[in-house]
Amino acid sequence: LFPPTPKNKITLANETTVVAPLGGYQYVPIETVEPGNDRTLEPWTDCPIRTRAFKDHISKVYASSEFKEKAKSAQPFFGAIRDYIFG
Repeated sequence: LFPPTPKNKITLANETTVVAPLGGYQYVPIETVEPGNDRTLEPWTDCPIRTRAFKDHISKVYASSEFKEKAKSAQPFFGAIRDYIFG
């Protein structure tokens, strides 16, 4: 999908071929979860037993040295894009 490619095109009903802007630029797909959305409705977290196990797993991940190291190294990036994401 990346980098831009002229293969990123579509043929319209009138047989006109349109190439994406900037020589075939492709937007990075980003999926977010709004703070008000309840992730526990996901099928892999909806069972009370799984929900507890999931929460325990997440707690272990957040407490791990690997996660803390990665979070620290990613902080400059997230700080730089904060205004673009949250306005």
